[in-house]
Formats: sequence, C-alpha cells, structure tokens
Amino acid sequence: MAEIQDYKNEIANTRKGCLGGSDGKMLAQIAALGYVPKSAFKRLAVCKGLIEQEDIPRTAAIVAGDKIEMAIYDHLTKKDPRYESNPLWVSEKYSTKNVKLIAHPDIILKDEARKTLFVYEVKTTKYNINDTRTTYKSQLFIENTLAHEIISKLGSGWSVKLFLVHYSTEGLDLNEGIEFDPTRMTLKEVSFRSSALFDIKAAMELVDTFLETFTEYYDGDDVDADMLPVAVKSQFDEVAAMLVEINEREAKVDEFKKRLYDFMVEKDIKSIKNDVFSITRVDPTESKTFDAKRYLDDEAKAHPRKVKKLVAKYTKTTKRKGYAVIKVKEEK
Repeated sequence: MAEIQDYKNEIANTRKGCLGGSDGKMLAQIAALGYVPKSAFKRLAVCKGLIEQEDIPRTAAIVAGDKIEMAIYDHLTKKDPRYESNPLWVSEKYSTKNVKLIAHPDIILKDEARKTLFVYEVKTTKYNINDTRTTYKSQLFIENTLAHEIISKLGSGWSVKLFLVHYSTEGLDLNEGIEFDPTRMTLKEVSFRSSALFDIKAAMELVDTFLETFTEYYDGDDVDADMLPVAVKSQFDEVAAMLVEINEREAKVDEFKKRLYDFMVEKDIKSIKNDVFSITRVDPTESKTFDAKRYLDDEAKAHPRKVKKLVAKYTKTTKRKGYAVIKVKEEK
C-alpha cells in the first residue's frame, strides 16, 4: 500500500502549475460561464503555488479504488508487459504560459502492430457503469483529447480506443477491506466523436488570464495574519501592539476602580472629582425584565399556531453596517 501512496502523492505533486483530468468538471464550468468562478479559486491557488496541495485522504473508498486499480494493472501486465501505469501526458496544444494541461490515465497500451493507443480509466464505485461514465465524462474527455494529441505525433493511421473500466462495489462494506473479484468488473468503450464536450482551449485561456493577476488566496473563514499582504500585515502588527498596550492600561484602570470603590464604600463617599474626570459610586441594584424567550417557548408548547402568528406579526428587520471586531487575547 505504501507503493500506491507514493505514486498517488507523486501525481498530486503535479497539481502545481498544471490542470488535469480530475479538473475536468471545473474546466467545463469555466468554459460554460466564460469566467473563473469562486468555487475554482482554491484549486487554482494550488496550481499557482499560493497554498500547498493537501495530502490525499486515505478513506476506505480511495484505498479500495487504488487497490483495485493496481490489481487490474497486475492482471493485465501478466498477459502483456507493455501495459503502462499512470503515464504523464503534457499537452503542447492546450498548455498556456501560466498553466499546463496534463493527464494521468490509469493504464495505457501503445500497440504498434495495430497502431492503436488503448487507454483505460479505472473507476471503483457503487453505481452502474453508465452513471459512472456520466460522473467522470469531463475527465474522460480530457484524457481522450490528450490521447489524440499523442497519436498525432506517432504518424498516420493511429487511432485511440478509450475504455472506462468499472468495478462495482455495490453491497460491499469498504471499511472491512476489499479483494479483487473479476466478476465485478465491466468494460465500456467511451467515444466523443460527435462533438466536443466543452471548449478546452477557451477554458485554459480563461484560467491563464485569471492566474496573471491571482496573487492572494485566503482559505476558509479564519486566516493567519502571516498570510496577509505586506502593507496590511504591517498595519495589523502596529494596531496589535497598540491594542496590547491599551488592554494592559485598561486592566490597571479596572483594578484601580475596584480598589477605589471599596474605599468609597468604606468611607461612605458618593463621588470624587478633579479637573480631568469624576468618579461616582454605583451601589448594587436589582432589576426585573420580561423573559420574552421563555414566554414564547412556554406558549409554543400549548399554542404553537398562535405563537407562530405572533412572532411573524411582531418581528422586525434591522439592517446594520458591517464592521470588524477586534478582541485582544487574554494571557493564560
């Protein structure tokens, strides 16, 4: 399994500076929209090297898929040692200044005698082969496109035969492991002869233009200050130092107020004044408020429709401007 992990991580490392078959859905969406949507930003941040590629999660489904792919490859190489596993194809036709288009087909066979490049994409799923083809059609289309680019350099008379190798896991518990069973495997030839699935060239050019000015990426809601642009980071550090100082001074003031209050109570002093400020003693008080939430909760149990109407009738919407909240962390 370590061998599988090694080559899968090697493939993942090509995601920097490159887009491949697994990015097919994203490229198809970009081609259809005519621009790069926000949903593509994280992947393109990896592509440009703004963030690191995350390790491949070793889920039960991924482990099973890798194991079946290797089992099928081993099965084929016993019959014909010319089969290759996960070659790297780099497109000259569709690669651009800022990003290369690549493909890593699972298994290929370059048959000189028949002048045919056989390409096999292995998918291990619980769905039927037709649904699986639909799910991965964008990836298959990219592999088919690059396969035709490959044979264009091999001379005349060459053809491509692309197959989806489907291994069904229906009814299996992948958490218990999986053993290769050839009866669960089906083969389907995939063709895109009638028309292009999407405009790869247009999608790649849109990505290339986007990457020219794509210099910052923030992943998720929480961002480490070290990731901020230099100008913002400089101001951030300056304000942070000010806030720490303010926090320390406020702590001293609060401590002084507590001691002064105790002194004023002891001496029965109501207020103290000078030319700068005044301090007034506020004694403990008790107030009563109507617990609207508790009332509505209780009423909702007995009269749910009545409460629903009341809430709808007396609910008001208040708009507030957005703003930044700064909190100084307490020292532990």
